Amino acid sequence: MIIGAAQVGTASAWWDNGHLLVSRIAHDILAAKNPAVLAKVEDILAVLKKSDPSYTEFEGKHPFVECATFADKIKYRGGSW
Repeated sequence: MIIGAAQVGTASAWWDNGHLLVSRIAHDILAAKNPAVLAKVEDILAVLKKSDPSYTEFEGKHPFVECATFADKIKYRGGSW
């Protein structure tokens, strides 16, 4: 138990790669099981590309995937919410 607690203090954020991978898996599951929901979500999230194209530089055609890095991009640029 002490070893596990010690490791918690050294954990670090995933940043772009981990978030993009997990959101891409979620994207693929939605595409297979409920494409209508995925289409609606991507329409809503298209605002990222309009407001700041740099937020969609990795997968510009997939705002569902791209939104996973939004908070990291804000932190990287020195902002916080």
